[in-house]
Formats: sequence, structure tokens, C-alpha cells
Amino acid sequence: MGIATPLSTSGRFIVDANGARVRLAGVNWYGANEDLGLPPGLDRMDRRTLANTIARFGFNCVRFPFSLWMTGQTSPVPDEYLAANPDLSGATPMQVYDACVEALTNAGLIVIPNCHLLFFGWCCSNSDGNGLWFNDNWPAAKFFSVWQEITTRYASNPLVAAMDIKNEPRPATVGGQVLTPTWGTGAETDFAAMYTQAGNLIHGINPDLLIICEGLSYAGDLTGVASHPVQLEQPGKVVYSVHDYSWFHAQNQSQSAYADQMNKAGGYILTDQIAPLWIGEFGNDCGSLANFGLAPSSDVGNVATGVWWNNLRAWVTDNDIDWCWWALNPTHGKATTPVTNKLQYDWGDREPYGLLTEDWNGVANPAVLKMLQSMITPKTGPGVSYRLAELG
Repeated sequence: MGIATPLSTSGRFIVDANGARVRLAGVNWYGANEDLGLPPGLDRMDRRTLANTIARFGFNCVRFPFSLWMTGQTSPVPDEYLAANPDLSGATPMQVYDACVEALTNAGLIVIPNCHLLFFGWCCSNSDGNGLWFNDNWPAAKFFSVWQEITTRYASNPLVAAMDIKNEPRPATVGGQVLTPTWGTGAETDFAAMYTQAGNLIHGINPDLLIICEGLSYAGDLTGVASHPVQLEQPGKVVYSVHDYSWFHAQNQSQSAYADQMNKAGGYILTDQIAPLWIGEFGNDCGSLANFGLAPSSDVGNVATGVWWNNLRAWVTDNDIDWCWWALNPTHGKATTPVTNKLQYDWGDREPYGLLTEDWNGVANPAVLKMLQSMITPKTGPGVSYRLAELG
């Protein structure tokens, strides 16, 4: 049975058109935000086969990053990057993105476009000029107009059901001055105000969409929501998002200290029934089970990272939180850092956090996939007992 759209919010839960709980549990398929403007993998696997693989794994959504730059490109993508999808020969990056969205939603997956960068490239740093929704090359008006274009483009596809407005807010240099993101201040860097404006513009085209609002400090800080929640003209459509990685935390942090940090950063949004919370990115090196706290000490890996993973997994499970793994990709696209133009990754470089094998045809670490699958089914929320009984 497919997901009954549109999605809305009910207290701390995302719910479907029938009022039943939908736990967003998915993967990031990144790359359309990078130098070539297209997601990797299309040279190795048919996009429809890939979409069906994601659905078969049990995930229900795909976060699909793009850049403002990508949306304006008119030159065809070189055929070598589309070898497994020859029907896309001659397509522009935006047309390739369209075809991937169609394949994903035809497989029953929710697609969540995400403005990852303004420029193309690899994210993220304080020096890449992309921490805000505007910079010296990209005015705020362009950011808003692209979101209106994206919304219009997919308005007839109900499984494009949410928009993740801006990736990892952080400082950026604009006009020679370092500007720091704020929340609820009324300043030009006020993300709460930006989310409100963007959300209302998007809803003017499609009022059904969820509006996903990432926290400050690389999506690690939603403390401002307590005093300044995002309030849109369309009710029941705001979802907040945090990202979490091992380097966000002290090494070998205790489980209680981890939970306290995460609850203060954004978990209170759930306990106070303000809105749903989605971990839009979290990930780990799939090359060793020691990174997940499972393997014996003889296995080469990062035991401290395993501590973080066990802390995160316990917090997500105990609080029944929505999430999205970084990343599906086993290989990178070509990716330079904006402004500095430093090449970070070339096409085909290994992505250690990727769920798939480097040929895109297998599972890199079945134990990792199994752990993620164990986190998919919701524990609580409207309609959950009915859904579980229905699944047998």
C-alpha cells in the first residue's frame, strides 16, 4: 500500500492524508548539487532499478540535494555519465533530475528536494560562501524564485511531498563581511524569517507540501524554535531538521550526555509537541563494524565512532525519531569546494558512508543495512497499531 498524500503534521508526528503516522526513514542521494549537476550512479545503474532497490530495502523517502546553479544549466550532460541510462542522452542536469524524481516516485518513494548549495560543489565549510540563502553572486530573490520554480515543476507529483529549504546554515562572507545565521532576530540573517517567507511562497503554489526547516550551526541547533517557532499561513506543515555526526560530540560521550545534548539542541521540539523532528543527515563509515560498536577489537575501525553510533541509535529508537541516512552513494561525483575551488573528490572516488557497493549493484555492509531497517517501523503515533496489524 502506497503512502496516502498529502502529508501534514499532528503534534510531534508526520501523518498521511488519513491521519496515520508516517515515519520518514530514507537515504540521501547526493550529487546534483556538485560540479556536474547530476547525481552519481547513472553511469552504473538504471535509475528505475536503483529506485526500486531503495524501496525494496524498506526506505520510504529520498532526500535529493541540488544547487541553485544546477537549475539554470542548459548544456547537455556528457553521455559518459549516463551510460546506464541511455534514454537520457542529450538531457540537461535539470532534466536528469526530473527523470530521477519520476523514477523514485514511481517506486512509491517520497522525494524531498533540498537546496544544498547556491554554487555547485562540495559542502560544507565556513569559507565556502554558501552558509546563507544569499551571497555576493546569488541574491535572496534568486533563492526564493528557484524554490517557486521547483515547486511548480513538481506540483502535479504528490510524492514530492516536502521541501528541505536550506542545507546546514552557517557563517558566510558577504560583501567582505562575515555574517552569522540568527533565529528570530529580524536581522537580514534570520533563518526563521527566511523559512517563513519561503514556506508561504511555496504554499502559494502548492499548499500541500511540508516545509523542512534546518537548525543553525550546520543544522545542529534548533534552540531558537522555543521562542520563535516558524509559523506559516498554511497550518500543520512545519517540520524541523537536525543533522548529526560523530564530530558534533565529545569523544566517547556517555549515552546520557549525548541524549541531554540532543534534547537541548532539538529533541525538546518532540517532547513539547511543537512539531515533528527529522534527522536529515547522519552517517558513518560502512567499511568496519567497529565503527558501529559491533565488531571485536581486532577489527580495524574507530571505536569512538562506534560509541557515537550506539548513542545515536538509542536516542532515535527511544524517541521514535524520523531520519535520513547519509548516503546511498558508494561513489562521489566531481566535487570542488565553492570559492576556494579546491578539488575534494573526483568522479568515481569511493564514498565510505555509502550503503551500496562501488559498482552500485550490491550492499556494502549488510549488517549496517539491517540496523537501519530495524529503525524504520514507527513505535507510536496515530494509526501505528492499525498499520502494524495490517502488515501482519
